[in-house]
Amino acid sequence: MRFNKYFLFTLILIPGYLIIAQDSTQKNITRIHTSLASRFNADYNSLNTLSNFNFSDQKEMRTAASQPVFINSERPLIDGTTWRENSDVDYLRLSSMLGAIAITNTIAYMYQRNVWYTEETTVFHSLDFVDDWNKYQQMDKIGHFTDAYFTSDLSAKIYRWSGLSGESSVWYGALTGWLWMLEIEISDAFMAEWGFSWGDMAANTAGSAFFVLQQFNYDALGGIQPKFSWHKSDAWKEMRYHKDPGALIEDYEGMTFWITVNPYHYFPNNWKKSYSEWLAPLGIAFGLSAKDIGWYPWAGYKEYSIGLDIDLRKLPIWGDSNLMKFLISEVNFLRLPLPTIRFTPQGTWVGFYF
Repeated sequence: MRFNKYFLFTLILIPGYLIIAQDSTQKNITRIHTSLASRFNADYNSLNTLSNFNFSDQKEMRTAASQPVFINSERPLIDGTTWRENSDVDYLRLSSMLGAIAITNTIAYMYQRNVWYTEETTVFHSLDFVDDWNKYQQMDKIGHFTDAYFTSDLSAKIYRWSGLSGESSVWYGALTGWLWMLEIEISDAFMAEWGFSWGDMAANTAGSAFFVLQQFNYDALGGIQPKFSWHKSDAWKEMRYHKDPGALIEDYEGMTFWITVNPYHYFPNNWKKSYSEWLAPLGIAFGLSAKDIGWYPWAGYKEYSIGLDIDLRKLPIWGDSNLMKFLISEVNFLRLPLPTIRFTPQGTWVGFYF
């Protein structure tokens, strides 16, 4: 199991975004303002000529004129991108990002060849599903789900920023994330120590599929966010792994995967009006980790955690910068060190946990 590519993907693509980024909605803002001014003047002239309108009628028309008018049904999103009904592709942005994806993929693949793919190779083969599924307390399968979700989400943002319609960005983003993970499985299939994992593929597919379901059912699923945290485990520090992890992505005992829920997302609109914007980011995090799996992959036990979470995207401090919103939406995949209750076979632990 290898699910490190997302980090390289993000680290290389974000500088590319920074280099060629412009305000992705700037040209539309001008069009929107022109449309608003034209509509307001038309309404104002009509109000002066129709003497039978009362004051409340005038107020309603002026209020309507002040509402945003979306060109091409454009809707700004919390991640700094724009959801368009129809594509309006900026081919310089799209080609730049596709080039960055290709470069990232090449670097990641060469890194894997130098680090993991130096051992004995063999013909294409797959692993026994049950035997593979029971390894590492399913931590690697959860990792594949999470990585496929993250990569699909990041790809979709890139496609939206490049001008693709909202619907197209979701499908192309999910496909990109899924193919990104498929390449890892095909590479593993030729290694004698590993092999093609149908369990990994199931987890990859589930991660990309959940991303699609969430985007098209945002009211129901938009308040749910997979997250990740890591600290160097005692098993790695004390060399209790059967094979030195070498990097955090192989230190399974130091990983915690989280599902966070933001209650504010599900509040009725009348509740939201009276709810403090500073409390809106607060949520609940449910975590899963495992111990004693380093020395023998089929051993060990799970640990469960519950604690506070903060949805960084909802903090009212980012202003109108789409670039900042985009960067924060990526950082938001990390669950911050916050109060946590952890349940283990040895007892209950309370404290700040990352």
